[in-house]
Amino acid sequence: MSLRQLVIKYSITISLSVVLLLMAIFPYQAVAAPDKIRLTNGEWAPYQSEQLPNYGPASFLMTRAFAESGIDVEYGFFPWNRAMKLVERGAWDGTFIWVLTPERVRKFLISDPLFSIQEVVFFAADRPISGRKPEDLKGLVMGALDSSAFGTQFNDLVESGGITVARVRNNKQLFQMLSNGRVDFVPELETSGYEAVREFLTPEQQKEIRHLDTLTFPWTYHLLVSRIPDDGPLYIDAFNRGLSILKDSGEFEKIMGPVTHPKVIE
Repeated sequence: MSLRQLVIKYSITISLSVVLLLMAIFPYQAVAAPDKIRLTNGEWAPYQSEQLPNYGPASFLMTRAFAESGIDVEYGFFPWNRAMKLVERGAWDGTFIWVLTPERVRKFLISDPLFSIQEVVFFAADRPISGRKPEDLKGLVMGALDSSAFGTQFNDLVESGGITVARVRNNKQLFQMLSNGRVDFVPELETSGYEAVREFLTPEQQKEIRHLDTLTFPWTYHLLVSRIPDDGPLYIDAFNRGLSILKDSGEFEKIMGPVTHPKVIE
């Protein structure tokens, strides 16, 4: 055997020995798929609520989509500001259902769209408003929820002082303020807006609430997952696959259809 062949032989022997030694010191561990996700939830009827069956259809959708990948869901109910902050810092894995803003896209991993619903502008019939563009509502007072992206189209007017904003924690306060004349208009989804009107206002008050058909804004809704845990991308992939399965099977429409089609008060 030549010197060159001996060098190659012993080099290979030494390399294999090093690999075996490293494997003994640092044994290979397969990355286990997650079997549980912890999601922050909140009060937003008719989509999600601690008081609704299965915590509401949006929560049930999360449960079913993750179940397709063998992942159980644990829910924690918090005020919306806190619900998002807990996920941002990695204390909880994800939160739902949210519209997208540039800030949220930067801070979180984003799922495929669940559904799309129109945001409309609600007002009271005894204080009528009209408009086809945000500037038409200049000088008015807008009611809005904490942490909500609704009313984004009015941001420039808000920053310039053209529109004043009154923020509250829930839809009950929001639509009671609209009915009582403390705000002039409320940007909200047509679906959840009328749900709040039916739930929190008297029959007489309900008859006074209207919305503008001439000033609408479309939103898509998503699951947001923390960028901190290593399992974040796995959660997003599992949810997207489960969501696709539910949509293909027709189960998605059975779960979400009743709350994504507006029911206007007659």
